[in-house]
Amino acid sequence: MKGKLYGVGVGPGDPKLMTYKAVETIQKCQVVAVPKSGNSEQVALNIAKEFIKNQTLIDCYMPMIRDKQALRKQHEEVVSEFKGYLDKGQDIAFLTLGDPTIYSTYMYIHRLIKEMGYETEIIPGISSICSVAAALNDSLCEGSDCLHIIPASYKGKEDYLDLEGTKVLMKTGKSMEKVKQHLKEKGLYERARAVECASMPNEKIHESLDTVEESSYFSVIVVKER
Repeated sequence: MKGKLYGVGVGPGDPKLMTYKAVETIQKCQVVAVPKSGNSEQVALNIAKEFIKNQTLIDCYMPMIRDKQALRKQHEEVVSEFKGYLDKGQDIAFLTLGDPTIYSTYMYIHRLIKEMGYETEIIPGISSICSVAAALNDSLCEGSDCLHIIPASYKGKEDYLDLEGTKVLMKTGKSMEKVKQHLKEKGLYERARAVECASMPNEKIHESLDTVEESSYFSVIVVKER
């Protein structure tokens, strides 16, 4: 019997927001894989660390780059390492911030492993989007409202700001000032609010983008119609 790969959503930051199923899956797997990007903090590991006991812990370097060939090469290296454990019949829990299906690097590995004939499963988690709405103490959409999730730092995505409904701007990163300018040009700046590091100890809520000085990787902007 070969092992199974699980993509485990550990939630947005607060360990108390992990699901029972996420904890159960981590504890039953022989191997826990932790995504790592450069020298950045292994946030997913910090969230789930109290539930990791005697499992084998492996780091997976997942660079935050947009070069598709370089990414593919790195993903294939991770997959090659995973195969060694799966072929021994060991299950792997790949820790993923928020939910594995929303802008998660895990899904690249998931598809490659699945294509090779191994069993895979996604364990959903509370997304940063929902955590941000909770921090703002407001809904994202009601009734017939539309909800749009926009990768704001990517070129050309500013046109999506013209769509009706609530806009959630993710991946602002180092492009925060450009994003602010786009919102001003579209007449949406005054409606925008932001949350940095939702549910984490260093969470910051911004009722106005005027107070957002520097954008972290974990910054999300919400623009509502009303």
